[in-house]
Amino acid sequence: MKKGTIHVIENFYMPELNRYRTIRIYLPPDYNEADRHYPVIYMHDAQNLFTVETSAFGTIWDIAATLDSIYNENHEKAYIVIGIDNGCNYRYSEYCPWYSEVGGEYLPHARTTGFLGGEGFKYIDFIVNTLKPFIDTTYKTLKDRENTAVCGSSMGGLISMCAGLKYQDVFSKIAAFSSAMYFAEEEVKSFIISEGKREAMRIYMDVGTDETSNPNNPDFPQIYLSCNRNVYLTLKDVGFAFEDVKYEIAEGDIHNEACWRKRFPGMMNWLFSL
Repeated sequence: MKKGTIHVIENFYMPELNRYRTIRIYLPPDYNEADRHYPVIYMHDAQNLFTVETSAFGTIWDIAATLDSIYNENHEKAYIVIGIDNGCNYRYSEYCPWYSEVGGEYLPHARTTGFLGGEGFKYIDFIVNTLKPFIDTTYKTLKDRENTAVCGSSMGGLISMCAGLKYQDVFSKIAAFSSAMYFAEEEVKSFIISEGKREAMRIYMDVGTDETSNPNNPDFPQIYLSCNRNVYLTLKDVGFAFEDVKYEIAEGDIHNEACWRKRFPGMMNWLFSL
């Protein structure tokens, strides 16, 4: 089986946030051989995408293995993934555009970081205005919106939804796994209403029936199910049709990378099956 490669760029400067971050890039198996350019998927929490050694939780998406398998089944299905490391203590701040007291109530460990949202739009602007231009001039990418997606899980799902809807001229595809929409549910719904549907989009959403980020709070599974359902309904209300949004409920799935890894191929098949 042919395998892709991982490039790591350390200390990539984020001028919008005045910070540095590691970028982890998956290149498909034929990248150095084929005369072609590739669709691009921007993903968050890159520490958890490729290797157990860098994972924060000991489990990974194993994106490289999944995309290698997809490629080896059909060489036309080859993609570049741009993984952006999370900022550790800055994660909640960068992955939510709004300050969230609710987030602190549900996730006490988030409150200890001192950052409960507020920098999400700066983070999104970094992806669009700084990172994407660099990637497009450095790698063999298909630059147009039809071939540009944004994907994440949990808080990464929340910020993916906001990024895709804010920059509908840049992204045509959003994948939001097990999104922590409860962190700023009312703000997310208001944002969807204010942005509306300006372009043709494909939006994938899912949630497991046994999700939890806080095992001490028995209400968490219902919180995940209800907040994602409410965001899905808001997307429908502003004009996204049934064929625009795929909303999946994964029976028995919990809140971890192993479950997202299992659901990733189905997402890819739907998101890129135009």
